[in-house]
Amino acid sequence: MRTPVILVLALLAPAVLAQPYKVYVVAVSEAGDSWVSRDAFASFLASYLKQAGIQFTTITKMADWQRLMEDAPSNVLVIFAHGEVIPIPDKYGSNYTAYYQDLAALVRDKGWVLVAPIGLFTWLIGNERTVGYTNAVDGPSVSAFCRALSLPPINPWCDQSAQASELAQRVSAVLGISIPSTVGAARAIAVAPPAEPLWYLYKVPESVKTANFDNVTRPFYAMAAWKVGKGMLVWGGMSGGEESRKAAITAVAVAYILDPTLAQKQPPPPPLITPEKVYMYALIGAVIVAVALVPVIILKGRAKKA
Repeated sequence: MRTPVILVLALLAPAVLAQPYKVYVVAVSEAGDSWVSRDAFASFLASYLKQAGIQFTTITKMADWQRLMEDAPSNVLVIFAHGEVIPIPDKYGSNYTAYYQDLAALVRDKGWVLVAPIGLFTWLIGNERTVGYTNAVDGPSVSAFCRALSLPPINPWCDQSAQASELAQRVSAVLGISIPSTVGAARAIAVAPPAEPLWYLYKVPESVKTANFDNVTRPFYAMAAWKVGKGMLVWGGMSGGEESRKAAITAVAVAYILDPTLAQKQPPPPPLITPEKVYMYALIGAVIVAVALVPVIILKGRAKKA
């Protein structure tokens, strides 16, 4: 009898993806957040990553984040849970330009993938010991980050909603992770020619909003990937709030990075047993039992009277 039980458990367990990258979630306690609740987002994200069968490590201390950068292993995927804040290690003080240059070098030369799901990434820096829990450096920091990555000029001022792409719908269905058909994307990104995203999960309708670079229009993308050297930048640009939905979208993006073949796979058949079906069957069973007991109770009552 043990073999069927083991087989059932194996079928119910999420398949662990073959991971070409080691995945880290950066949610350090010494830096603040913006447009997101860091801890709530990290918690929801952890749940969705586990559902997708993705192994990951959560970094909660600035010293560990600094150590990872200094060790500089190859093929690392980093998900930032701070929204518009980027934690800056102690060694840099307030010199965010040097920080971005080192981070960009890890992307270009070591094949790091940076995933920034929410807001205008690098709009603020944070380290309670050196620059404060959150420290706004605004436009110059964003420009410095893009220059460090050798990206063409960007326009992140969108203030619109974006629609899920066919790729997003397909991959989410395969994973069994529900994502919204539209998402607030106030900081969706348009990039000057000739840069085009490798792929995108959400796009702002071009009839609604486009960016203009020297009379060349470019659409705005949310949760889109750009190639940078050996690595990649995934710019989310999603609006604040609804951490669960944003975490689900982020998990879908990460799963696709780890396994691009997900786009060609078929969604699994719906499960025969779901919590909703169990509840419905239990309710029907209770009604049947109650109906069946009515004649018995009536007969017992008559027998007592007799």
